[in-house]
Amino acid sequence: MYSRILTLLKIDPETAKKYGPGLGVGLGILFLVLFFYSGGKSDAKYTRVEEEKEKGSTVSFRNFAKDQYDGNGTILWKLKAKEAYLYADEKRYVLYGIDFDQYENGKFKSKLTGEKGEINQLTKLMKLTGNILLRTEEHRTLRAKSLDYNDETKELSSNEEVVIDANGTHIRGVGLRADKDLNKFTILRPSAVTQDGANPLSSSPKQK
Repeated sequence: MYSRILTLLKIDPETAKKYGPGLGVGLGILFLVLFFYSGGKSDAKYTRVEEEKEKGSTVSFRNFAKDQYDGNGTILWKLKAKEAYLYADEKRYVLYGIDFDQYENGKFKSKLTGEKGEINQLTKLMKLTGNILLRTEEHRTLRAKSLDYNDETKELSSNEEVVIDANGTHIRGVGLRADKDLNKFTILRPSAVTQDGANPLSSSPKQK
C-alpha cells in the first residue's frame, strides 16, 4: 500500500514559481511526498502555508490534495494533508493531518490517517505519529501511536502500543511487525487478546 504513497509528485514550472520562488524557474519536478514515480495521470491542488509548523522548509503547502491515476484513468490513490513541507536538500518531506486512500482496479483497498508523517527518500522510510488508524477493505484495523514503514521490505513496525482487530480477534500490546496489508502480523508483547469473547492468554503459559 505505502509504496504508492512513496512516489514522486510532478508539478509544472508555473506552480513551482508561484509557490516556491526560491526553487527557481528551472524547477519542473517537485519532490514533495513520495519516493518512486508510479506514472499515470494526476490531479493536485495546493495553497501556500502562512503560519508554518515546520521551519526552514524549501516550500510548503496548506490543504494539500493529490489524486493519482494510471494510464487508463483508473484511480490509484488519493492523498490529503492539512499541511505539507518539502526539504529539498535533505530529500525529506513532512505532512500534517494525513488522509490517504489506496485503490486497486478502481476499488477501495485501504485508508490510512495520522496526525503527522515524515518521509525520508534516502533511507526509504516513512514514520507516522499521532492517532494512527489503518483500515483495510477486509475490515482489519490497526491503531497505533507511532508506525514505521520500510518501502524496501514492505513491512510495518512499531515499538509502542498498538491495537489490531482482525478476523474476530482483538489484540493489544507493545511492538509490531506486520506486512503492509495486515495479512500477517506479530505483536511482540501482547497484553490483551480476545477471540470470540474469550481471552486465550488466560490459559497460555505466562509470557516473559
